[in-house]
Amino acid sequence: MSSNTATDNAVPFTLPDLGNEHVPRVVAERLREHGVVLLDGLHGRGEVRVAAELLMDPVVRHRDSGPDGLTALRDLGASIAGRSTFAGLGRGALAPHTDCTQAQDPPRLLLLACQREGTAGGSSVLVDGWRVLGDVLRLESAALDALRAPRAAYFGGADGRFNPVLAPLADGRWHVRFREDALARFSPDVVPHLPALREALQRNAITVRLRPGQALLVDNHRVLHGRSAFTGERLMLRALGAAAGWLELEPGFAAPPFAA
Repeated sequence: MSSNTATDNAVPFTLPDLGNEHVPRVVAERLREHGVVLLDGLHGRGEVRVAAELLMDPVVRHRDSGPDGLTALRDLGASIAGRSTFAGLGRGALAPHTDCTQAQDPPRLLLLACQREGTAGGSSVLVDGWRVLGDVLRLESAALDALRAPRAAYFGGADGRFNPVLAPLADGRWHVRFREDALARFSPDVVPHLPALREALQRNAITVRLRPGQALLVDNHRVLHGRSAFTGERLMLRALGAAAGWLELEPGFAAPPFAA
């Protein structure tokens, strides 16, 4: 992921901006090339909802979302203490992960819009699966064989499922699905390769501190996302959904050139 083009230069994404045909084209191109786009101009729940409806078809309801499909991510304090499935509603750090890993087909897009910064911390952490795949391909073949196996990992609780961590798709494309917390268990073949995978995740992580009105549009099948711990009254709005047709996203992401 090239931070100077993908996350350093925000794309204005208000309704007036969308009247300029250049804006949707830039958003689509950056998303296809980098797996993430930094947007700007999303102040308030209404504007975030409008953006989500333009980018997603449809917006997918989540356990924690409101009737409009948006989830308010803020610290709920003692009410969620010790409940691992509610970690996103606390103030602790979140390791980079795929949203909805337990789903048969996790939502393709994640929109994460900052409405209020915390006092300290709370930066978003992004890891491009394209780069992680490149690192894995440089390891011994047993690593990739283990990570691509159909039962490489079990994600979720009683309603979870087995899936590859790096899933090969048609035409040499790939799909990453990963988390490492209480909702993840890995096969005996994968466990020896987890240290190298963790190193690849750390090596390829970038941090982005969103300002109020800024948002990250993330390809959830390619880019893992997390956050650093924070203090203060940080508030983010999140939307999940399928990609709108005008974004022209192919399934997964292409392998690095040397993998061909």
